[in-house]
Amino acid sequence: RATPAPPWEAMFSLSKLFESAFFSTTPGAAAITDLPEEDQRLPPFFTEILVELLRYKSHLGGVHNFEHMPRIERKVTKEAFKGFTDFEYAYLTVIGLANLHVKSEEIVSKSNGKVYKENPGVQLLEFTSGMTMHGDRPGAIALLRSAPTSLLEGFRLAKRSKRGTLGFFKDGFDRTADPCLEGRMGRLLSYLEKESMVASGKVSMPPWEDVSLQPLREGAPPMDIVGEHLRVFVNECTWTWAQAKKMEYEAAKAARGEDEHAAEFANLCNESTFTDALKARGVVATEGVHWECAADRASFSPYEASVNAVIERARQQGLSQVEIRQGPKSWKYVIDIRRFVQINPQTKKERPIRMGRAKEKPPGKGQVSLKDLEEAVRFFVSMDTLAPVPHVD
Repeated sequence: RATPAPPWEAMFSLSKLFESAFFSTTPGAAAITDLPEEDQRLPPFFTEILVELLRYKSHLGGVHNFEHMPRIERKVTKEAFKGFTDFEYAYLTVIGLANLHVKSEEIVSKSNGKVYKENPGVQLLEFTSGMTMHGDRPGAIALLRSAPTSLLEGFRLAKRSKRGTLGFFKDGFDRTADPCLEGRMGRLLSYLEKESMVASGKVSMPPWEDVSLQPLREGAPPMDIVGEHLRVFVNECTWTWAQAKKMEYEAAKAARGEDEHAAEFANLCNESTFTDALKARGVVATEGVHWECAADRASFSPYEASVNAVIERARQQGLSQVEIRQGPKSWKYVIDIRRFVQINPQTKKERPIRMGRAKEKPPGKGQVSLKDLEEAVRFFVSMDTLAPVPHVD
């Protein structure tokens, strides 16, 4: 007959069980398909961070302020962020910096060194990233260009750090700090300074100039605009492919055009995936499309410009639904693009919506028309710069 364990031993076992249940740092499983559709379309080096962040979702407090996953709906104040979890704060910061990366040249070109109300660049920054900044201070442009790079460098160091990526998400993000771009970067730069002193090993990230749009001259033709986006897209695909093949970026860059790899790389980088990426990133002008909601049985009212842009971007990305905020109290609604209805998620009431086409306006700076994009893509395919859609037997 076995001798019963002493009471102290039983208490010790219970304490270890409690510790493993509540203080474990073992990450959960996550994949890119666990991200919302719109976040899956972000540049791949940002989706890698989001997927890793998902693995520590429970360790960082989970999601409390959103129905599913955090999404940028408006600028969040410092006081409001106190009620957010560390996971929500970090997730919003990552997608905000990803959107800044995608829109950086447009934001920089519109920044005029003035305060928010007089600075269209800062206004665009807030709309796309959920963050504002002091655009009238010295160094504002440099910060806009360097902020996404700093996030990626911090994550690269975290993967080689003894504390790992969980340490990065805890030490590199501070939801009690000022939520402006400067405030968020302060903690991240402190982490970078600390980890850079002990970092070693090869750099696997692509050079920033490879994956960042270079400024184009005023009035650049559509072919130049599409060509610059293609250069960046090909390098983004190269990095994604390098990750899958467990290769260094520079080695993948040299190998992607070799006969033995060309077909595999074309599955990732082709005329279809490139066109979808440019549509998703707002490069294709959509000013001629406007959305309206039924006000009553006889009339429709147009959505405000910012909401219209959200709906149209979702349509171009092929999404079936998208959440919007509108009204004096920022009420939440769901737009079902396939059924053409607006849904109140609380009352379940539905209103018809419709899409109209206004008189076409010229594309904005850095944008092209859909026709110009299609012509440019055909040209680059004919020049073997871009692969056609792979043939499926």
